[in-house]
Amino acid sequence: MYLQNNSGRRRCAAITAALLAAIQISVAQTPAQKTQSTEDIPEVVITATMSETESWRTASSVTVIDRKKIDENQYRFVTDALRNVPGMTVVTPGIPGNVATVMTRGTTTKDTALMIDGRPVPGNLAGSFNLETMVLDNVERIEVLRGPAASLYGGRTMGGVINIITRSGKGLAKPKSTAFFETGSYGTFREGFSSLGAIGKLDWGLEASRTDMQGQRVNSQFKQTNLAGKVGYQFADSLRFDLDTRYYTAQVGSPGTIYAVNPDAQLLSEFWSISPRLVWNTNDRWTQSLTFSHSQFRQVATGMGGFFNPNNRTSSRTDFLEYKSVVKVTDKWTVTAGAWFQDQKISRYNDDAGMLDISQALTNWALFLQSQAELFKGFNLIGGVRYDKYSDFSDALTWRSGISYLVPVTQTVLHANYGTAYTPPTPQDLTPVFGGNPNLITPERSRGYEFGITQPLASNKLSLRATYFHNDLRNTYQYLPPFFIPVAVGSATTQGLESGLDWNPCAMFGLNLSYTYLDARDNTNLVRLVRRPRHSISGGIRFQPVKDVTFNLSALYVIDRQDYDAITFAQGNLHDYLNVRLSANWRINEHLDLFARIENLLGQKYQEIPGFPVMSTGAYAGLRLRF
Repeated sequence: MYLQNNSGRRRCAAITAALLAAIQISVAQTPAQKTQSTEDIPEVVITATMSETESWRTASSVTVIDRKKIDENQYRFVTDALRNVPGMTVVTPGIPGNVATVMTRGTTTKDTALMIDGRPVPGNLAGSFNLETMVLDNVERIEVLRGPAASLYGGRTMGGVINIITRSGKGLAKPKSTAFFETGSYGTFREGFSSLGAIGKLDWGLEASRTDMQGQRVNSQFKQTNLAGKVGYQFADSLRFDLDTRYYTAQVGSPGTIYAVNPDAQLLSEFWSISPRLVWNTNDRWTQSLTFSHSQFRQVATGMGGFFNPNNRTSSRTDFLEYKSVVKVTDKWTVTAGAWFQDQKISRYNDDAGMLDISQALTNWALFLQSQAELFKGFNLIGGVRYDKYSDFSDALTWRSGISYLVPVTQTVLHANYGTAYTPPTPQDLTPVFGGNPNLITPERSRGYEFGITQPLASNKLSLRATYFHNDLRNTYQYLPPFFIPVAVGSATTQGLESGLDWNPCAMFGLNLSYTYLDARDNTNLVRLVRRPRHSISGGIRFQPVKDVTFNLSALYVIDRQDYDAITFAQGNLHDYLNVRLSANWRINEHLDLFARIENLLGQKYQEIPGFPVMSTGAYAGLRLRF
């Protein structure tokens, strides 16, 4: 934050007052932008190239949600933060802790890979990643890469990659600890503690939190305990060791639709992982890393009913190993190469039938290579290729090529890329008890491209952007009613436009708008793909009337969407909806913050999934202590 003279501040206050009077509905702050000039602090991302690279050089669409935005908007779960990412649709049954669907550019949840510090999070039976239970208390930032990314990350990347980067105490002069408490509507209580610090060659980032929510509907309670830790040790200037560990347990009520309420259905889940990483700076131009990860997931479902939803116990075990080498051949040319191995075993015991009805094992190894070069000043060329070998599915060879150009004088950024990607079948797709086909060995495939422009104006205080994207999907299938078993539809197309603006005329005010147009179609049956809204508008205003008080008014407006009726199963239109959120933060001093927020401010009654209403207006408040 910078100081302004009195006249400048009066002018900014006048602008702010006029805008607040004119704007009645505004939308959540687009996460990718910074409040400072990009000339002063270039945005650096990791996910697009597997190494730290200025965002405009990656030739990709990347949105960054940093810690400041997480705190100011009071996002509590990953799904909260992702709702306002351009091109991304988040759909939940409105019940805390229940399965969340995340669709990137019209693809399904299983088509977007999830990483934590570059380590892949294993998918569950349906190929999703339990995003609904992932808290943000120990997260430094989230990077969302949109578009095919298989040339670096392999399968399940037709939509893109979500990389959650956690906090570390590396480089801190003295340890920092934080404790928070929050309470609010629907019997909500949250409390937690975190510590970041470094002593000599040792550094750490530790976090523990607890969430309890009674919920609004019968049997919609949510209880979760979360622990996470990152410990690092610098053996030498060129050799570093990191150990990442995490654990959570969650108890979730699952009442079903409002038309067939189940007051007894419960899901109890537990996850833990441990992941050591060794990073060796061989010389000034060559960095190598070796990462291993072991994780286990267990879930017990009780009080269930029906053939497709019996009482059961599901478990999975996943081992991951990756070697990566980043060589800076010249100041303008970087080559990234590596090898990857992953082994997963997943099983389910059907308590009602008294038998093991799912037992699968899958092994995958891969080799990848990427080149990124600045051919001449401002013009970057990126190309990559990857080969994946599966134990149970067809092999996959994927590639990506992209260019970006920073136009002199105007500072316009132009980018374009083309890539292939694929998604292998999930355990649910293969299992007969879900109506799956055990002989399904051909992955879904896609060919996608995009081209876009970003134009800074007014000394980088205003930024305009637009990106067109197109994906052709093959060998794809949908879960069609009434039994919702996988049915091959052959091919589908998703295409659209992501556009927006970011205006930060002064420290006390910021305005951000984003609009996504999406056309997602089943080409075989000539119908729209469900749950993909045609139009999404999001954005918001940030207002800081005094130095230590900040307000954020944000909204998401979803227009023209289709889904299956909860009773007749006919495909049809759903009502549009507007979700408005207001948050306030007051930093009383360096040791104490007070915060409050109102969710669903307008009290709109709508259903993201037919038969599952979202929660009504809720108010929450809390405090944060630093010491």
